[in-house]
Amino acid sequence: MLIARIRKGKEGKIRNSYPWIFKDEIIALEGSSDDVCEVNIFSSNYEFLGKGFFNPNSTRAIMVLTNQDEELGEMFFGRLLQKALQKRERLFNKPYYRLVHGEGDRLPGLVVDRYGEVLAVQFRNSIMQKRREMIVGLLRNLVNPKGIYERSDFEMGVEDKIERHTGLLFGEVPGSVEIEEEGIKYLVDVKNSQKTGFFFDQRDSRAFCRRITAELSLEKGLDLFSFTGGFGLNMAYSGAKAICVDKSGDDLDRGRMNAVVNRLDKRLQLVQSDVLDFLDGFEMKDYFDIVIVDPPSFVKHKRELPHGISLFRRLVESTLPLVKDGGVLGLCTCAYNIGIEHLVESIRRSTESTGITFSHLAITLQSPDHPWLVEVPESLYLKCLWGLVAKE
Repeated sequence: MLIARIRKGKEGKIRNSYPWIFKDEIIALEGSSDDVCEVNIFSSNYEFLGKGFFNPNSTRAIMVLTNQDEELGEMFFGRLLQKALQKRERLFNKPYYRLVHGEGDRLPGLVVDRYGEVLAVQFRNSIMQKRREMIVGLLRNLVNPKGIYERSDFEMGVEDKIERHTGLLFGEVPGSVEIEEEGIKYLVDVKNSQKTGFFFDQRDSRAFCRRITAELSLEKGLDLFSFTGGFGLNMAYSGAKAICVDKSGDDLDRGRMNAVVNRLDKRLQLVQSDVLDFLDGFEMKDYFDIVIVDPPSFVKHKRELPHGISLFRRLVESTLPLVKDGGVLGLCTCAYNIGIEHLVESIRRSTESTGITFSHLAITLQSPDHPWLVEVPESLYLKCLWGLVAKE
C-alpha cells in the first residue's frame, strides 16, 4: 500500500471532502508505483486523512475517495452508485437523467447518463477507466439496462494517460433512443451525438425558457448554438415560432426529427451556419421576442479567460440589435472559469452608450442531476443569465 504525506496547510481541504491532491502538494511517498494504485493519505506529521488512488501520470496525482479507513472495492463503489440512483429517483419521476456526475457524486472521473433502459458511460481519468469492467457490472446490477455504451471520446482537461474509446460495453444500444422531458420528446443518438448524447444539465434553463415564453406571450424566438433544438422546441411548445442555428448538420437533423415527433415542425426553422456568420448576415433588427445564446465552452483553462470574455462580448453585441424592446435575452456559459460576473460584464460593456438596458429576470444553473458541491467550487460550471432588454 502506497503512503502519501501532503504539504502542511492542505489537510483542511481533504477533511472537507475536496477530491484532488496535486503533485506539488505531496511532500513524500513511501512505496513506489509506476501505475495507478491505492494510497493512504497522511498529513505532514502522519495524521491519517483518508484513502484514494494515486496516478503517477497526472498532475492531479491523488483522487481522494474517503476520509475513512475502508476498502475501495466493489462494495464501496456499489454503495456510491446506489446513493446516486436514490437521489435521482427522489428528484425525477422518469428515468431520464444524469445518473452519476463525477465529483458531485463523490466519483470523480465517472459520468453516466440514463436514457431509460440505455446507459451512456464516460471515463474521464485512468483511475476510473481501469475499473471499467467492475463499474459496468455494478451498473448492470443496479438498473438492469438493455445496453451500456461508452463515450470516452473527449478532450482531456488535465494531464493523464487515458485511452479514448467509444463502443458497446454491454447488451444492445439502438441508433436512436426516445426520452421525454416535461412533455417534450427528444430523440437521442447515444453513439454519435455530442458528449454522451444529450445535455440534461440545461433542464432547468429549458423549463424557464418555456415558462417565460408563455407568461410574456412571446411570439418569435432565436436559439443560437441550438444543438438538437432544446430551447427552440420549448419556445415552440409555448406558442412561439423559433429559429434554431447551429453549425452541425447532424445535430440539426436530429432537431428536425424532434420537431416532427412533437408536431412542432411548423413552428421551428433550423439553419445550418456558424453563429457569428449568421448574426453578421441577419438584416432584420428588433425582430425577436426571445434570444438564447448557449455556446460551447470557450474557456477550458484560466489563461483563456480574456479570449472567452471577448467572444461573449462580441456575441452580445451582435445579438442585442435583434432583440425587440421588452424582449428577453438569455446568455449561458458551461465554462467553470466564466462566472455570472463575466456574463454581466459582457452585457454591461455591450450596452454602454447605446440606450439599451438589461434588467435581471433570473439566473438558472445546472439541473440537480448534475450536483455541485460547495466544497468543490469547480463543480459549479453551468450558469445562465436571463433579463429583459429595454431600448430608448
